[in-house]
Amino acid sequence: MNEDVKKLHAYMDEIREEILDCAGRIFCYAEASGQEVRSAEALEQLLEDRGFRVERGLKGLPTAFRAVYGSGPVRIGLMCEYDALAGLHQEPVPWQRGNGGFGHGCGHHLLGTGSAAAGILLKAFVEEGLPAAIVVYGTPAEETLEGKTILIQNGYFRDVDVVLGWHPHNHNNPGRIRHKAAGAFTMTFRGRAAHACNCPENGRSALDAAELTNIGCNYLREHMDRDSYLHYCYIHGGERPNIMPDYAKLWYMVRAATYSRMKELEERVKRTAQGACMMTDTTVEFETLGDTHDNRVNLTLARLAQDCMGKLGMPSCTEEEQDFASRLAAGIGVEGCIGEYDRTIPGADQPVEKDNGSTDFSDVSQVVPANNLFVACFLKQTPLHSWAATAQGTGSYAYKGMVLAAEILALMGVEIARDKGLLERIQKEFQEVHEA
Repeated sequence: MNEDVKKLHAYMDEIREEILDCAGRIFCYAEASGQEVRSAEALEQLLEDRGFRVERGLKGLPTAFRAVYGSGPVRIGLMCEYDALAGLHQEPVPWQRGNGGFGHGCGHHLLGTGSAAAGILLKAFVEEGLPAAIVVYGTPAEETLEGKTILIQNGYFRDVDVVLGWHPHNHNNPGRIRHKAAGAFTMTFRGRAAHACNCPENGRSALDAAELTNIGCNYLREHMDRDSYLHYCYIHGGERPNIMPDYAKLWYMVRAATYSRMKELEERVKRTAQGACMMTDTTVEFETLGDTHDNRVNLTLARLAQDCMGKLGMPSCTEEEQDFASRLAAGIGVEGCIGEYDRTIPGADQPVEKDNGSTDFSDVSQVVPANNLFVACFLKQTPLHSWAATAQGTGSYAYKGMVLAAEILALMGVEIARDKGLLERIQKEFQEVHEA
């Protein structure tokens, strides 16, 4: 076994219970984007107790933080996420049983804690002489596509040479992943209230404008390229059916393969809303919640991640874990979900994977070399952002995936800090992609 791997396992054994406890607490906190007060505090305290200097409440983001250890010449960045999702509370049982509250259906309790753990593992190597500084960023509000984007706008992430990230998933990938650009915005429609039957001619229905907008956008789908998507929900649609609504509000997200195509689609959606307002004699106001770029894939970093995944190996599955997995797969009811965990490591010759999701990590990859790998914490074919992901979030296999991810990131950091030529190749590829 590689000597660094032996050390990582030994260091992890020292902090394992502390790490699992932190992830479990964040899972229970399940806080909304931008409101992750207790979750951020848990990670801040974890890092501070281990000797990191923690800056709390970064400019513009009260629940963001920056934790630093060491002063070496190679600066390794790590990213923690910790926001939950509305409506995805779920008991740890293999059938749907929630209470409608927030839940970690995207595994961010694992993500945040695993990244913090990677920083703590790297610290042990720095104490032994590794020429590195570790910078762990707490990045809230990923689900609304704004946390890291705001941090970048305020000058953060430019203090590191490389950023290493991961995400819990239903399969493994060393970072050969292309995420879509995305935009999130609201549309607020204003009209004039009136009695719905005594004098409807005096009203101007904001709800009509919202509904016509959605109808128009659903017709627009036929004229979008196949790499683009629209999603929406109603935030407000009126108070009572016998009152013509003078106020309605929609929340839209648009996605496309590139940032420019995403912005073009966003403008088409907004023009559709303006056309609906012309039909209904109403007005509309737009508010941007956040937007992100498509990411820059750094193949040098992805190959390094693959190599580290190979050195560490994949977790084994116990009979108890397999029994739960089999029962859960039946409850999920998705084709291909047969109660198996992905224990493979995609080879270096595999093509870049198109991921239909979006993340503000992509904006980080625009300003610094970055890699975002996937580690299987959930069953194959488990849909993220679903009760089934939340149900697995505190399971022993999910925790095994988190521990593995922490060790992969730490081992990558060790290799980068030791090998000046490797860092130069990483930065050279980043610059070449930037110039292209």
